[in-house]
Amino acid sequence: MEKRGEHMKFQSQGNPLFYGITVILISMLVFYYFISSFLMFIFTFLLTTLLIVMLLREYYIISRLLTVHRGISRIQIDIMQIEVLNIAVYGSRIGVEICSKETDQIVVFPVETERFVKLLLKRNPKIYLQNQQNMDAVRCNL
Repeated sequence: MEKRGEHMKFQSQGNPLFYGITVILISMLVFYYFISSFLMFIFTFLLTTLLIVMLLREYYIISRLLTVHRGISRIQIDIMQIEVLNIAVYGSRIGVEICSKETDQIVVFPVETERFVKLLLKRNPKIYLQNQQNMDAVRCNL
């Protein structure tokens, strides 16, 4: 987590599947380097880099809004419009399902899940917290 004035930045938990896909993409890129022309390699390199960025770049910023950065996309949610936070276990990762009045349900995986949830609740005490018992799994670091 990183503080910048009134903004708090939270990193996302790593997804083992995405790491595996990244290794495969890099391996394919190295292989492709030896069997293709330089121009095609550059094109493939740029596409591979874009895919890796989309897979691995995810973080969240809490200010007046919750901003979810995923790859090259950005989703903003007004914290005062959030109605429910559901703490759920997805395989080996703890996720926070966010339900708000203005956006579809979104699932985030902050590294510091407990601090992330507490900050959202501090900004909007009207948020209903579901499955709070799953926070014990967060404390035990699964």
